[in-house]
Amino acid sequence: MKVDKTVLLKNYFPLALQKTKELVKIPSYRINAKKGEITPKAIQDALVFCINLCKEFKMETFISPDFKYGYADFGTGDKLFGIICHLDVVPPGNIDEWKTPPFEPIESDGKLYGRGSFDDKGPTLMNLYALKYLIDHNFKPDYKIRFIFGTSEETTWECINAYVANEKLCDLGYVPDGHFPVVYAEKWIVDLDLKGEFKCDFKIMGGEAYNAVNDLVAYEGPNIEAIAGFLTKNDVETYQKNNILYIKGISAHGSLPFKGKNATNWLLYALKNICINHPLVDFISKYFHNDYQMIAVFGDLSDDTGNLTANNGIIELNNDNFRYTFNFRVPCQSDPKKDVIDKITQFIKKYNINIEVKAIEDKVYFKKDGHVVKNIMSVYQEVTGDFKSQPIAIGGGTFAKSMPNIIAFGAEFDLNESTMHAYNEYVKIDDLKKMIEIYTKSIIKLTTIKK
Repeated sequence: MKVDKTVLLKNYFPLALQKTKELVKIPSYRINAKKGEITPKAIQDALVFCINLCKEFKMETFISPDFKYGYADFGTGDKLFGIICHLDVVPPGNIDEWKTPPFEPIESDGKLYGRGSFDDKGPTLMNLYALKYLIDHNFKPDYKIRFIFGTSEETTWECINAYVANEKLCDLGYVPDGHFPVVYAEKWIVDLDLKGEFKCDFKIMGGEAYNAVNDLVAYEGPNIEAIAGFLTKNDVETYQKNNILYIKGISAHGSLPFKGKNATNWLLYALKNICINHPLVDFISKYFHNDYQMIAVFGDLSDDTGNLTANNGIIELNNDNFRYTFNFRVPCQSDPKKDVIDKITQFIKKYNINIEVKAIEDKVYFKKDGHVVKNIMSVYQEVTGDFKSQPIAIGGGTFAKSMPNIIAFGAEFDLNESTMHAYNEYVKIDDLKKMIEIYTKSIIKLTTIKK
């Protein structure tokens, strides 16, 4: 089937862009999510929004009774081809850091700004309208095509776990929540808490999610002027309000902590340098501050999929106890329990700090010369004419980890310009246009079985 690019971009892309804006307006996020919680109303609304669109496209739809997931089917093939997306987003964080309101999508300088515009609402709508074009032009896939919509990808993954437990698994498919040309490997992800009891005369509070660099932390206690002075000398912004010192960092995705500036770690480093005694202060300032691999703790775990990276997202410290979160991205050839959990557990015993493991998320690893990666690469190359780009490995974790034969395919073109999980998240309008063309042509190729 030949795709008319002019018709696709003139008639379908404007609709996809408009619906993306409408979806971005829905503030579908959680803060400090816990398993078993009821799906928030805003996230339910985002799911219903997409399911209603699919109904308009004459697709067969389903929403789970608890709104954990939904899906929509097109075609009658015996095999199932999945396009797995998520409708939840990370919290907006400090609203003052946004140039425009995070849930009021705005086009400016060829970019669409708004939380979720890139992760993952923009790519989701480009895929939906790619399929809409195919439906309208009488495409007959050999697979049944199923859009699966998750609602807790950024937090607990209960959505996709519930889908896997209750529904048919996909025989093939992709997740438009990674990078082009194709992601052959995704690292292990380990979330854990450092916890302990220690009496002190100060309090620290900040952060909202394990998988985002903590960019704003509040300190209440003595030595505020000394702390602020030290941080200012190190180009870390601070301000005071109601006798509380606020430290401002730079947000970034948890898999790319070196692209941000962690406010918590800078505060603890400042406390160490003005001689504040606290086990968490001692450990973090010595072994983590500005060393995202934590070589002294774990050694060199690097392999072909990259290095270990560590991120802090949340801190809660009061006069009696503390909690500090870690989000580790662990190279695929490592053992997360033996090489990370066991090592850090043993290492911090001398600090009287305890470990509570919150989650271990499986790796994804496809052989570069295997049929899945080769097939996706051939699609990308055929559509784009780009024969230079090679399959990549990432620290980010996608729904490709949820079932076999699912791979992350797009939607980010330039990892160095990533705005996922950052303030002023945006996606380039031209990139959205490239996405809708790539996915339209890819769906045809990937769901057509050669006779």
